[in-house]
Amino acid sequence: MLCKTTHQSQQKKKHKAAMDGSSSRVDWTNLPPQLYPLIAQNLKTHIEVRRFRSVCSSWRSSIPPFCASVSPNFPFPHGPTGFLSQITVYLTRPDPNPNPSSSSSSPSSKGWLLKLEECADKIRLLNPITNWRVSSVNDDVARNPTDLNLMDLNMVELGKAYALRYTKGSGSIFGINKVIVAPNFIDCSIFMIYNEGKLGFAQNGNEKLTLINDQISDCDDLIVYKGQPCVINKRGQIFRINSSLELVPFSPPIGFGCRKNLIECCGELYVVDRYLDQQVKKSKGHPLHNASLNFFRRHPLRRRRIYEADHPKAIDFKVYKLGDEELGGRWVEVNSLGGQAFFLSVDFCFSVLARELDGCKGNCIYFTDSNDISCALKELIRSDRSVFSLEDRSINWLSSSPVYSQMFWPLPA
Repeated sequence: MLCKTTHQSQQKKKHKAAMDGSSSRVDWTNLPPQLYPLIAQNLKTHIEVRRFRSVCSSWRSSIPPFCASVSPNFPFPHGPTGFLSQITVYLTRPDPNPNPSSSSSSPSSKGWLLKLEECADKIRLLNPITNWRVSSVNDDVARNPTDLNLMDLNMVELGKAYALRYTKGSGSIFGINKVIVAPNFIDCSIFMIYNEGKLGFAQNGNEKLTLINDQISDCDDLIVYKGQPCVINKRGQIFRINSSLELVPFSPPIGFGCRKNLIECCGELYVVDRYLDQQVKKSKGHPLHNASLNFFRRHPLRRRRIYEADHPKAIDFKVYKLGDEELGGRWVEVNSLGGQAFFLSVDFCFSVLARELDGCKGNCIYFTDSNDISCALKELIRSDRSVFSLEDRSINWLSSSPVYSQMFWPLPA
């Protein structure tokens, strides 16, 4: 009887310790060594390998440092070939039981956004909205991704984006608005929106870009939804892209705005319809595309004047959710996002539960007016970041409120 009572008492103590967070942590160093290579073969990125090797000395010695594989080569609209770089967005939280001696621990239980581009053997830290590269500075804040103590951080992947860069050098390619990796294709393949609305397809090693349906030049966004590539045009109609590169419509048109973004939230598909202060000008090309790159680097004030004079700005948003496809896939206007926040970057749209992100407000859309990956990565345009509230339909600059800066790593000094 005493043994039974003692056992029950121990169980209650363990339960209480688990509830208040004081339970002992798992000692992963005791993992059977034969499992190391099985885990390692599934590590695809620099960050994943770095996190694995940072566990202990035995794990570190079990696999070599990350070695970038040869990036796939693809044709692009205005040149021979380019290679694909991968960009990952993380929701990064401080570990609830950090190493007491670590400097990267934080008293806050909320997280922040971290956006990393893995390009060949380099890691670049990007702004999660504008894609501007975050440079290292001389202050007390670590701004180099390799300076992070990954053992004291919980990193949750929110999604991946892609960009095409020149094979020689690190310059991004002009005229490309969106890139996704094509799922369920035998060879590594991509779909891209380029030249402000054309839809293209390319396979690794091919020297020619395939234009999908030359009658269509008004594509706004691409997404992989439920394992299938989808594209939306300016009229708000969504098409699936099948294995024969045919566009199969599966939703009616929606919205009267000038630019549509696709976003998946909690397994459901949304369209964010953006209204601009002026119609997108139909011309042979954006002035930033037609001008010399060196000219804009030498004359930053001129590039900003040209960009601001020609580029339309958002003045309103409407949000729609796709209903059950079996019932016809009708659109339903959404007047509130609840506790969710939408982020519309130039290369990837994602949602976050606002209470998990420090400085983030729910029922809001965070966005940039830029719509060109190459211009953003080249930093030829201003790093505009704004927030739209569905509650009062107001638009504010993120720079106008210091609380918003808490959402992004590196945190302000």
